[in-house]
Amino acid sequence: MPITRAQPPCPRTSEDALHVAVEPIDTAGDGRLTRRYWDWRALYDSDPAAYAFQHPDVVLAELRHCRATFPSPALLIAEQHGRVVGLGALVPKVVATARLGGVGLSWTWQGLRLAGNRWLLRDANRAAEAALTQAALNYVRDSGARFLLLEDLEVDTPFAETVRTIGREWLTWHHAGIQRRWRIQLPRTRTDYWERFSKKTLSTMRRKLKKFGSTRLERITDIAQVPHFLEVAHAVSLQTWQTRQFGLRIRNDSAELEVYSQLAQHGLLRSYLWYSNEQPVAFLVGIQDKTCFHYEEVGYATPFARFSPGQMLLVQVLDDLFAHQRPEWFDFGGGDADYKQFFATHESRSGTVWLLPPTAVNRLAVGHLSSCRLARQAARCAIRLAGWAQRARHWVRYSGTPTGRSSPRSASDAADDGD
Repeated sequence: MPITRAQPPCPRTSEDALHVAVEPIDTAGDGRLTRRYWDWRALYDSDPAAYAFQHPDVVLAELRHCRATFPSPALLIAEQHGRVVGLGALVPKVVATARLGGVGLSWTWQGLRLAGNRWLLRDANRAAEAALTQAALNYVRDSGARFLLLEDLEVDTPFAETVRTIGREWLTWHHAGIQRRWRIQLPRTRTDYWERFSKKTLSTMRRKLKKFGSTRLERITDIAQVPHFLEVAHAVSLQTWQTRQFGLRIRNDSAELEVYSQLAQHGLLRSYLWYSNEQPVAFLVGIQDKTCFHYEEVGYATPFARFSPGQMLLVQVLDDLFAHQRPEWFDFGGGDADYKQFFATHESRSGTVWLLPPTAVNRLAVGHLSSCRLARQAARCAIRLAGWAQRARHWVRYSGTPTGRSSPRSASDAADDGD
């Protein structure tokens, strides 16, 4: 890495005491030459819930291309009985409050996010989880960072309870609120899954798929495929409503090339390109680690929107997951959507959490953002009551261009391709 200049650990009161060290991360050297790298790698390999974006090589690849230089990234290590029992990386993050729904006044926040949105733990050590969370908040406060960001935190988990308990004195902001979160528990065979749906629904899917003519699904797993995937996905991304509304999703730059290459090198990348009559229509960024496939990012060219390309891509991806290295779970990630509910088998709740030191400036900013969110919610409610919800959504996503979609006649017709 190397990782050097550790802060002095908290004093031990007994041989069984847990202590946490906070160490800066230097991405210039070769991380594999340091002991901390191998501590990190061993904990990643042993934690059954480890997420691909917690892998040391992936985190270091992100940091090498990180545009933010303040606050400094840090590695937090919990040790007990002379061995590492918990670990996590804090990565710099810069965001404008306008991107969080602020109107008028806008601030630029410089803070830290927890890589992978969780701590790597040995034997689900909750004491280590609590100690690391407290150390992270201390580091945010002492470094002058504006926030600690936990993306897609599931509310009914031990970690969420730890965050609520330890961060109770801090300001907590959920910019998108708490939303339903969806997963599919994949049965043993493709037939076992699809028999959940009615014959009419399956017929509707087949009819939609025929509108695309000859289709082809390309699975991206090897490092040699990464440049091609980024090139094609970038071209499709330029045509998506997500890019128009939120900014470019696939940039096809050196940072993405290195991160995706690291994922592929470690057998974690499982993404897709989808073609209609050999014309690229959609892409899906996917990660498969341990026993779970993670649905990270999806995009499709707007001219095909009336044929539900996102839904048809998902149907063929599910078939591919059953045919090749079937995972136990398909995780849609954070954010609620009709199409996720339609395909899912399990539901939970999650939300992105911003933890801010309780300063006067932060109170003002959170109060402003809360007021803006209430105003947006009132506007959405008025639009729904007026019966304009679908028209407004199409106008926002497609700049008022009609999609040609008629009124839905079944649940599968109503499923929204957008995220």
